[in-house]
Amino acid sequence: MAITLVELESLNTKSRLVTPVQKNNAGAFVVAGADAPLITVDVNHQRNHDGRAYYAYKAYPASAPLSSGASIDIMFACAAGIFPHLNVEALCMGDAELKIYENATSTSGTSFTPINRNRNSTNVSQSAMVINPTVTATGTEIDYQIIPGGVGKKSGGGESGSLEYVLKPLTNYLFRLTNVNGTNHAAFLALEWYE
Repeated sequence: MAITLVELESLNTKSRLVTPVQKNNAGAFVVAGADAPLITVDVNHQRNHDGRAYYAYKAYPASAPLSSGASIDIMFACAAGIFPHLNVEALCMGDAELKIYENATSTSGTSFTPINRNRNSTNVSQSAMVINPTVTATGTEIDYQIIPGGVGKKSGGGESGSLEYVLKPLTNYLFRLTNVNGTNHAAFLALEWYE
């Protein structure tokens, strides 16, 4: 297996002959070929292979449901120079509301170590998060979604966006799922992102 590493003279030099190159996990340019095929998967898939995709969640199962009027809060922030590309998944077995706030502040809560989606990678997220902190200020609301729970014993509502948020570094984000159904229900809030 032979992989050729190259150093580019200039990223803006025009040439008639083009050799396709791409960065490897170490950040070196590699000539595309049989041993280093040109990447054609979507970015999210590739970031997972690179060990740069992470996951965090809080669940209230049916055996210990989220109380009526209660919320799942996840406070999230990334280090300087890190621009997380993030999707939110929310589920409640009754009517719920999902809100996202920027520049929120909080105290206490339970620290959560983000999970690397590539279980072979030793990379760690450059983010910090707290589950169910005491929120002292919500900040600016940047998203609000209604999650209908439906009707009957087998009802449930969920939301998962296909477009990601590109968040600012060194900024606190509050993700809040609130059970507004009037009855206790199983609920789930998850964040998925790559750095």
